[in-house]
Amino acid sequence: MESDLSAEVVMGKQHRALVAGATGYLGGEVAKALHGAGYWVRALARDPQRLSVRDVCDDVFVGEVTKPETLDGVMDGIDTVFSSIGLRSFARKPTIWDVDCQANLDLVGLAERAGVRDFAFGSLFRGDEVRSHLAVAEARERVVDALRASPMRHTVVRPNGFFNDMRDMFEMARRGRVWLVGDGNAAFNPIHGADIADAVVEQLAREGDDGVELSIGGPDVLSLRKVGQLAFDTLGKPARFGRLPGWVLGASSALLKPFNANASTFLAMFGLMTGGDMIAPSVGSRHLATFFEELAARETASDHGRRRGDDALGSGVPK
Repeated sequence: MESDLSAEVVMGKQHRALVAGATGYLGGEVAKALHGAGYWVRALARDPQRLSVRDVCDDVFVGEVTKPETLDGVMDGIDTVFSSIGLRSFARKPTIWDVDCQANLDLVGLAERAGVRDFAFGSLFRGDEVRSHLAVAEARERVVDALRASPMRHTVVRPNGFFNDMRDMFEMARRGRVWLVGDGNAAFNPIHGADIADAVVEQLAREGDDGVELSIGGPDVLSLRKVGQLAFDTLGKPARFGRLPGWVLGASSALLKPFNANASTFLAMFGLMTGGDMIAPSVGSRHLATFFEELAARETASDHGRRRGDDALGSGVPK
């Protein structure tokens, strides 16, 4: 573990934050926002090599959230915790109950015993409403239940889909066809991770001890069909869509449930998103069109780099 606990700000002792999930999309954005707001930031990471935001972290604690014995000392000197720990994989193990639920509950317990004041947590949009029939929502809402009962002040954010999730639509468009479930016209407003992070940091600065729970979405109300069209437009490709009947997700989720709880609940979650409008209060100013333009620019730069490399290799090959 790398450490430097001496930093202070001129106007008083610097707040020290732990970010669990800093190697992921949202956790990384929160680490950057906390650093920008003047916090001393510790990242909890199983593999420090995957920590792309190392430059904004004052400390890296190497530990594994599903192995509490590796977390001794992780809360030392910490007064604020943010966790976005959660699975994003269809793999069978570990399960959402191991990670989304128990690992976060363990962090809550460690924070309480260490006297942490603030604990911020990322759950799911409408997670409190759908928990009875969506396992991943139930897993994360059990953590919210624990935070509500905790002496710590809690902040819960429920984002309405991440821009990073829309990357899959962009990749389908790049390959030439975007597949939709049903007609693809259900409305939602995905949000950039940096806008979520800004909202979290703003709430951490609030006065009072009451807990806060926020449902938040981005500034643009879209449908998956419109997201696909935006991706095609950004890439300068003709729009081509394929359709799958809506019942496919439900049937696949039910079929997988006895064998793979993770895959089952993620398919059910996607089916919920495509089954009707899911519009959250608008927060932030970042637009999906800009995000797609940045993806396209990075792809173009990468292609140029590969071509230059090929040219350099080719120039040394005898003919």
